[in-house]
Amino acid sequence: MSHSKKITRTAGVYSGRVVLGYVNSFIEINAHVNRMTCRLLHCLLIFGMGNALAQSSIQENFVLVKEDSPVFVYERWITFPGKVPEVNAREVKGEFPIQASMYEVLKILRDESKIYLWQDHISDYKIYLQPDTTYWFEYSYHDIPWPVSDQDHFLKYTMKEIVPGKELVIKFESVVDPVRAPLKKGVSRMELSGSWQLEQVANNEVRATYRILSMPSSIPRMFTDPIIRSNLMSTIQSLTTLAERKN
Repeated sequence: MSHSKKITRTAGVYSGRVVLGYVNSFIEINAHVNRMTCRLLHCLLIFGMGNALAQSSIQENFVLVKEDSPVFVYERWITFPGKVPEVNAREVKGEFPIQASMYEVLKILRDESKIYLWQDHISDYKIYLQPDTTYWFEYSYHDIPWPVSDQDHFLKYTMKEIVPGKELVIKFESVVDPVRAPLKKGVSRMELSGSWQLEQVANNEVRATYRILSMPSSIPRMFTDPIIRSNLMSTIQSLTTLAERKN
């Protein structure tokens, strides 16, 4: 082979390597940009969700009382429905995203065996599933630290799929059942109502809103407020961790 042909071949190989290097560099840069874009879009989604939820809460006269982004806890005081004379009661609302499907979250809410993984101070718990899966009952006994006395409740849950695959609403309220949940001496029976709203805002992104309205306690708020807010925050974070662990 002549010297000129060797030079030509060597130049061709070198040029091919340079072109390949440029292509590989371009692929790596493009992949990096795509990753950064996805992260940015995810951050914007979370920020947008938080901003929209905050605006909604302001319109409903809720006040932000605890925050550990992306979890926000709000409160307001309203009239407890059906009480004569009227009783002013606290409604607490938690808003937060979960990286999961809304059906996975629903499955956890209905799974009796998982309750101790995401709720504290529970010493007795029972879910009474029904042949009709749109409703069920739940009994819970709460071993509450001082100064609050031990409490229990018996609730009926009713589920409705507002938009198939997109939105679920689960409402709950206290009901009386002397067979499944007889009153216990020295234990305060809580009277509650509330809801879970689960919105599938992306393939693996749920916007969750939890509300609970409870009759006021005789214990001063300076003792109960920190307990209620901290318990709700830790419960939400534990539920989120459990739901996201499956993905």
